[in-house]
Amino acid sequence: MTHRMAGIRNERGMALIGVLVLSALLMVLATTLAVAVRSDTQLRGAFASGVTGFYAAESGLNMGMGEYRKIFLDYNVPAGNDFNPRFIAVGDRQVRYKLTERAGNPQNIVIPSGELFAGLNAIQYRYIVNSTATDVNGDVEAGVGAEFLVGYIPLFQFVAFYKDDLEILPGATMTLNGRIHTNGRLYLNSDASLTIADNPAAGVLTVQVSAGKGIYRGRKNSTASNGTVTVDMLQDVVAPFGNLDPRVLNSTGGTTRLVPDAELAQWRGSMIGTIGNIAIPEPDIIKPPASLSSGGESEPGVYWEKADLRLALLLNTPGQLPLGPILPHSIVALGPTGAIDAAKTTELQNFMRAGDWNSGRFAGQGPSSLPGTMPVFYTDLPYAAGSGVGPGDETGLNSASASYVPVLPVAAIPNRRTMTFGVNVPGVYAEAMGQPTVLGTVTVGAAFTFDLDYRRGGFYNHREDDWMLLLNINVRDLILWNAQNGQPFFATNDNSEGGIVIFTTVVGPESGNNSNNYGIRVFGSADIPLAGGIGVSADPTGVTVATDQAIYVVGNFNRGTAAGGLPRQPASLIGDSVNVMSDRYWRNNANCPHQFCRDGQSVQSLAHADRDAQNTFINAAFLGGVDPTVGGNYNGGLENYPRFHEDWGGGQTLTYQGAFVSLGEAEHVNGPWCGTGGTTTSGCNIYNPPVRAWNFDAGYNNAANLPPLTPRFVYVQQVLFTEDFK
Repeated sequence: MTHRMAGIRNERGMALIGVLVLSALLMVLATTLAVAVRSDTQLRGAFASGVTGFYAAESGLNMGMGEYRKIFLDYNVPAGNDFNPRFIAVGDRQVRYKLTERAGNPQNIVIPSGELFAGLNAIQYRYIVNSTATDVNGDVEAGVGAEFLVGYIPLFQFVAFYKDDLEILPGATMTLNGRIHTNGRLYLNSDASLTIADNPAAGVLTVQVSAGKGIYRGRKNSTASNGTVTVDMLQDVVAPFGNLDPRVLNSTGGTTRLVPDAELAQWRGSMIGTIGNIAIPEPDIIKPPASLSSGGESEPGVYWEKADLRLALLLNTPGQLPLGPILPHSIVALGPTGAIDAAKTTELQNFMRAGDWNSGRFAGQGPSSLPGTMPVFYTDLPYAAGSGVGPGDETGLNSASASYVPVLPVAAIPNRRTMTFGVNVPGVYAEAMGQPTVLGTVTVGAAFTFDLDYRRGGFYNHREDDWMLLLNINVRDLILWNAQNGQPFFATNDNSEGGIVIFTTVVGPESGNNSNNYGIRVFGSADIPLAGGIGVSADPTGVTVATDQAIYVVGNFNRGTAAGGLPRQPASLIGDSVNVMSDRYWRNNANCPHQFCRDGQSVQSLAHADRDAQNTFINAAFLGGVDPTVGGNYNGGLENYPRFHEDWGGGQTLTYQGAFVSLGEAEHVNGPWCGTGGTTTSGCNIYNPPVRAWNFDAGYNNAANLPPLTPRFVYVQQVLFTEDFK
């Protein structure tokens, strides 16, 4: 019994111990579970906080990338304060982001095969952006970083580059060599045949035709689709350069159609219809400051900001050359703020009246490319009361002295002669400059002051149906005179921005209007000076003439060795619209015998011999606005990008090497393209087209040969992303 009771007690003791052990275990498990739950809650809270911090840091990264991208779109690179830290608040967190530059910037690269725009030169920069998020306790929760590269692709590497719809619809057979791109729609058609091809002999080895909003076979202004369109195809996608094969882009059913991507794929990369918009400069890159012009901007464009010389015709601001008459308008040099630069204006006046230099009287000084012709002048408006001439009157006497206020003086010397020591140059319409000039042993014009009046007779623009106020500049003479007279305008060896940039403008009450009758005209510049002018080297120094108004070029420009002249220079002509006048325009003008009426022929019928053109050679990239095609009104297409004003019929050829760039519509000239032919009483009376021997300048494939301040489009590519949770 005693033993049995003892056994029972032992069993009960063991059970109690078991219960106690189980209870302890349960308590441990409960405690562990509570700790685990609390720990998991803390971990989930920390993770959520870290994720929030990560997103905050990423917001800073995105904001920084946007800021820095805008710097590049504005044609600049980060500098100075751009590398300082930036701070923003995201919720209850403070975010800090900062830009750092990678060593080795910039690099000139060729975009590799297989990538969009392969083969193009680009200027590439690499940067790193780091962004961190700090919580309310001052602890860094998360950090992110990105390395990205920014590339500038020069627009002048395309034979045609448009912001808006591009139409290439030539009536005559036409061949274009090189790359074509539009951010809008591309229309391809021809009344004969249009060929887009390579040209290995001229160094054009690559063809690519691309559009942001589709490639169309046919016309935009109608449903017509005719002629033959041929585009070179990339025959070998592994080696796309120089191995091209032509392929016809068919016209199906004779109506305009959108070419599907599946069909474009047959060109193996040389036809791309939906590339999407790419970031390109805005037209305001040619704007002067608002303090100068009603058409200006508070932040002027890059061509104004970076110009080496700024010249302006100030309307309704009386001016004069020393000893000359007081005139209604003045021609001046301006400083960066738009104020008159007195020192440079004095030198400009010295240049304008330098008769001895102009005639080459002294060794090593001059002569002018058009001896006896004033190198800078303005084309006046023949609006004198009682003269019978009004703003829209093309029959007015622009060759009559009394048609102008004040009256234009008539030179009292024989009309057609050159001032180069008695050597006659037939057909060159020459004037005497304001200082005494020696012809052989005879002194002519000792007291002659005709050219101290820096005006000439009016130019009637039939497309605008108005007389034009034009500032005329002999760019070749200006460059040479500057080099031979102490370089008062710019250093001849200046290759910043790629060379010499000359900004020109007309400042008047209509400068900011949608439509005006202002313009800049470049003449006498068949060749750009080399020795003693602008430098020549492995990276040649070129020249760019830019204006916010319409730009005109008269005669051969920068011919280069292809025309037997001096080696061509990288050059561009940039304006609101681009106008071309042939090498005959100021020659053999029998119906304008007076020295002051260079543009007398502009009032004649297109059928008149004085409006006949002759073969002309231009080597320069063009950047200008174009009219849109609206409804059934065709804008003339790429084939009429340069605006013509003469009769080029009878086989006269415009030989052109360069690139056509349009960043939008022309702002100041809205005269519509209305076709060819006509007379003063019927039809357009504007022009008959030239034979178009147009080629891309393959020299632009080398960045060293690009004109100064060549506009660029921007691409941004992220190459590395890092994240760090604290």
